[in-house]
Amino acid sequence: MVSSRDEASAAKVIVNCALKFLSLFRKQEILLFISLWLVYGLLINSDNLQAFNLQQIGVEAIAERGHFYLEGSRTPQLQPLGDTFLHAGHKYAAKQPGQFMAGAAVYYVLHYLGFSYRSNYLLCSALVTFLTTSLATAVAAVFVFRFAKHLTNAQSTLWPTLAALTFGFGTTALPYSGIAHHDALAADYLLIACYFVFRLSRQRFAPGGEIVRAGAAGLLLGLTVTTSMLPALMAVVAVVWFVSLCRWPLLPVLLLGCGIGLTPLFIYNAVSFGNPFLLSNWAGHFSDTYFHVSWHNLIDKLRFYSRFVTQYAPTFWLGLIGLFCLRQKYRREAIFFFSFIIVLAAYILNIDTVGTCMYGPRYLLPAMPFASVGLIGFSYLRTRWLYGTALAAAIGAGLFAAFVNAVGAMHGAMYCNLDRFALWPYLAAIASGRGRSFPLLPWLVGPTFLLCLFLAIGLTLRSARLRLVAATRK
Repeated sequence: MVSSRDEASAAKVIVNCALKFLSLFRKQEILLFISLWLVYGLLINSDNLQAFNLQQIGVEAIAERGHFYLEGSRTPQLQPLGDTFLHAGHKYAAKQPGQFMAGAAVYYVLHYLGFSYRSNYLLCSALVTFLTTSLATAVAAVFVFRFAKHLTNAQSTLWPTLAALTFGFGTTALPYSGIAHHDALAADYLLIACYFVFRLSRQRFAPGGEIVRAGAAGLLLGLTVTTSMLPALMAVVAVVWFVSLCRWPLLPVLLLGCGIGLTPLFIYNAVSFGNPFLLSNWAGHFSDTYFHVSWHNLIDKLRFYSRFVTQYAPTFWLGLIGLFCLRQKYRREAIFFFSFIIVLAAYILNIDTVGTCMYGPRYLLPAMPFASVGLIGFSYLRTRWLYGTALAAAIGAGLFAAFVNAVGAMHGAMYCNLDRFALWPYLAAIASGRGRSFPLLPWLVGPTFLLCLFLAIGLTLRSARLRLVAATRK
């Protein structure tokens, strides 16, 4: 006769086996990545895909016609609307080429599988976006989590999780995760590169591991500049950070990686403009992106970005405060984080443009992950009421920012009335039924449901295991 203890033991074995099967979905980083990626995919909307068609025009030109200039598409939705210029009889985008090349790599595969812009523009452009910017932003959120986890001594993952979710949902990264956008991609590359530099500064690895990390950091820094000039100075600061480690045998590896990452940019410039060092905005004489010092312009930009950050990403201010709270042993990281933000601010406060049409402070996108990591500084507060106040402020500001940016992600980032907070007209438009279509919704509802189901089963099995363990001890 089988005793109740034996039955409990057998049930415990079955439950443990089921939990091992579901362990993939219980690991926090993987769960974070899958959840964010699915949400980003679900929010990719028709308005962004049509308004930001330039991001797709360059992809089709490379993948289908084998050239970098934009004209020649037979797809009605892929006719240039703006941010282009004529050079030597051809029309080019006033953008770095990295976004087009990343998208073209994805589109090559999609085209081979039978997808094309001409047959179904919305679906194809949504898939290109989902497999580039959405994917990269979800990965970057995981690295925000890792960064924050290394910067705290606590065993709890509360603050690292809060930092990752703040970046993923509570900053401008959310509305731009649904666009194949150069600034969003470059911000993701930069953050991951800095994580590798950080790890090399804090831990010794096997020689092969150190070479891989240094090479990956260099490659991603090169790709950052190939994709967008906005964080170019931040990439230089990242190289300075690496040099400050005095890891001289690894410096050539980093520089080699940078060179490889910059090679596509040099090829694009040489083929398109006859000079590997002539950038698109210089070739097109987009003088509003040129650095110049003007006191009046500086004051106007300070007012503009202060208002925009407060409205769209208030957690950014908390992150800056949190960086001051980091322990002394992480002072170097705090200094370089501030340096990233300072050099970016020095650039965007001293150019004429603010981005024309956007949802949130787009030009601060490369700084958002570093400010989000800064929230980890509050985990070191020892006064209970101060710690509780900081936690409540971070959660409250994060929820507000997540709501604001989710509305932008759902309704579109091409908002041009920058004097008015976009939330109110967007909510009015949604309430009146002027919504958008979501091309990937039918594709991702199933995986999202399965993810929720696995989470529910995992929680149920974990509860069952605890009860069984208690039963076997009786």
